[in-house]
Amino acid sequence: MMKESERDGLLLAELIEHLGYAYDDVSEFAAAEDLALDRKSRNSAAKEIEQAQECAARLSDSARTAMADVPWRELRGLRNVIVHEYGDVDWDVLYDTVMIDFPPVIDTLNTYQEHVRCLGADGAG
Repeated sequence: MMKESERDGLLLAELIEHLGYAYDDVSEFAAAEDLALDRKSRNSAAKEIEQAQECAARLSDSARTAMADVPWRELRGLRNVIVHEYGDVDWDVLYDTVMIDFPPVIDTLNTYQEHVRCLGADGAG
């Protein structure tokens, strides 16, 4: 059976990957209006955000608590809008959220992931 810390490490890697893919999908466009007109990219970004939140939701409480500076509630809220109100998504808000808010979140998660790796390499975790 996998240890909680190992499971969290895998989920964290997936979370970072999905957020990065969403950023890649959205950053291809100069404006939200352009994203909104491209069905494939719009759907891809939305699915990546949904998958990111699914990974975040499966992290242990201790992992989420350790990463208290990550806006977990806002990430969940964005996912809920996409899943439950897809036809009413404000693409300007989604575009700005991904372009402005995702890079620092990804950086924070990468820093945490690197810290966890270092602890594991030192045998302390």
